[in-house]
Amino acid sequence: MDFEQTGAIANAASGHGVGNLVQAGVVHGDVHVHAAERTRTSPSQRPRAPRHFVNRVAETEKFQDLLSGEAPGPTVVVISGAGGVGKSALAARWVPLCRSRFPDGSLHADLGAFSSSRPTRVSQVLESFLRSLGCEPDSIPADLDQLAAMYRDVTAGRKLVVCLDDAFSAAQVRPLIPPESLVLVTSRYRLPGLALDGAHFVELPPLHAADSVELLRSVLGEQRVGRESGAAERMADLCAGFPVALMVAASRLTAHRKWTLRRMTADLEDERNRLPSLTLRGDVSVRAVFDLSYRKLSAEQAELYRVLSCHPGTTFGADVAAAAVERPREEVVDSLEALVEASLLDEVGDDRFRFHDLLRLHASDCATEAGLDRREVLGRFVAWYLNSAYAADRLVTPGRWYLGEKRDAGLTFTSATEALDWLDEERLNLVFAQREAREQGWREVVWCFGEAMWSLFVYRKHYGDWLETTRLAVDAASGENVRAESRLRGQLGHALGNLHRFDEAERELLAAARLAEAADDPRSQATAASRLGILARHCGKLDEALVSFRRALEIDLRVDDRRGAALRLRRIGETLTALGRHDDAIAELSRSVDLMLELPDPGGAARVSTRLGEAFTAAGRPRDAVGPLHEALAVLREIGSDFYVAELLVALAAAHEAAGEIAQARTHLGEACELHERIGGPHAEPLRKHLTELE
Repeated sequence: MDFEQTGAIANAASGHGVGNLVQAGVVHGDVHVHAAERTRTSPSQRPRAPRHFVNRVAETEKFQDLLSGEAPGPTVVVISGAGGVGKSALAARWVPLCRSRFPDGSLHADLGAFSSSRPTRVSQVLESFLRSLGCEPDSIPADLDQLAAMYRDVTAGRKLVVCLDDAFSAAQVRPLIPPESLVLVTSRYRLPGLALDGAHFVELPPLHAADSVELLRSVLGEQRVGRESGAAERMADLCAGFPVALMVAASRLTAHRKWTLRRMTADLEDERNRLPSLTLRGDVSVRAVFDLSYRKLSAEQAELYRVLSCHPGTTFGADVAAAAVERPREEVVDSLEALVEASLLDEVGDDRFRFHDLLRLHASDCATEAGLDRREVLGRFVAWYLNSAYAADRLVTPGRWYLGEKRDAGLTFTSATEALDWLDEERLNLVFAQREAREQGWREVVWCFGEAMWSLFVYRKHYGDWLETTRLAVDAASGENVRAESRLRGQLGHALGNLHRFDEAERELLAAARLAEAADDPRSQATAASRLGILARHCGKLDEALVSFRRALEIDLRVDDRRGAALRLRRIGETLTALGRHDDAIAELSRSVDLMLELPDPGGAARVSTRLGEAFTAAGRPRDAVGPLHEALAVLREIGSDFYVAELLVALAAAHEAAGEIAQARTHLGEACELHERIGGPHAEPLRKHLTELE
């Protein structure tokens, strides 16, 4: 930061400051600056370590020497080498070696340089890391520079291990380097640009012949390899020391206990010149090893293998795989298990699979050779994700109306919580599916994703993805469907309002209102009016907000939109409370709760009950607030939103305090403090202060 000198006193600052800044002419005595304390969490993420691992002694010794003599500041180690050579496996083995020097936890991200889509956006990784480090979702910004600044602030003074798999460039890695932590980077590229950041480079070669045989021995057993040591050595040579190739070959031998190593070696000898861009050594290629496994598959397994190469995201489950090949789930589960056993797929979790990057290329080549219609298959994947998202959204937000056509994807949810968790788990696949739909020119599908992902973003935020997907949806609807464009511009305005970008929000909401009028669409008109009312209330224009909400309610009642009416009554009640008209507020909020329960939307009713409890307390009737608040608390706990649970606990504490029940108030306020401290953000400090006042 630069200071301008005026006379004898420097009293001007320019540049960018992070944290507390004190500016004064003359200071007498001490200056104390206190900031809210952020809850420190210790994440435990790392790449999955392989069961079978040999050697890499030299690289590991070099790494340990590096750690023992490293200077202060970040330590960056780049492990580079060809695909399938064992970079991620080595990084996974190194993470536990670092715990004593970096005890504050570990973070892991796949940067997707060689994924089927574009590399992972840095903003997505930063958001995920900040959530893992305990930051409150509402406090995480959408802007990349702000995300990077917040990440540096959160990780300052902490000793973490950050593992970044499959990096694309130095520029992608650089914002993810904490100030005082260890960063392990794996990449097919050498990333020389990171030398400017003091990085150390480890170029990982294939395994030596003896180590390759040892890997075979660890999988197949000492006796089996010992009986055919010559064939084992030849197999190791043909696999060129690449662990992925060795494991594929060994998996076939494991599945067929009667096969000899000589048979496998003879098959490998016949394979040449496949995957030319990923040729290993001499005249042997990784494609030869993969083709060997591919030829042993049944017709159904081979079809699934080819089709999965068109999947738009990274990881996937059995349900979407079954939809893509149009076969029963039970059959597809068996085929998936066969592909895993053949080391043609990685099983990364319960019913979660992904391709190794080289294997995806192999499967894609096989699909081309078989004449697979990629556009048709991609359409099945995209349709399944869209229809499943609609099904989840309907359960999370009952009574919500839609413009897009919805079909049954065959996916069922037992609760709103399960549906919301599914949306969150599949978020990246939904984002990738929408992008693919845009690339294919499926404009209606693109804007339908904007509708179907609404509940995910309302409850779980993910502001970066929220803005991206909604903007894509607006662009797709523009000039094609006036009603859809109105609705989606309204959703975009709502998201921008959540980020306190009120000028941008107002532009989108006014545009949504104009489009709704042009389309003569009452429901869109009501939604636009309500959202403009929310914006007015944020700006302190309570009377103007009340007019907008009442106009929206009138439209909802005219078209019999019960959910819309419930939402409008909630907004009216909140505004009346702010105006001090407590009895009127209680009446409107009570009507809103009843309508939400009739839908039924227990989660929506619980959130309205928080406001109803606040209105009862403000009206001097705290004992009337306690019952509804306790009932709503159980619902919100089941949904699993810590923020809304804490919000309700604060309202419950206020009711008990007003009733003179200080012990109960302290209990609820204490739990709310713990929740806010766990998720981070500015809410905990004033609550903790008030808790102290109640002692």
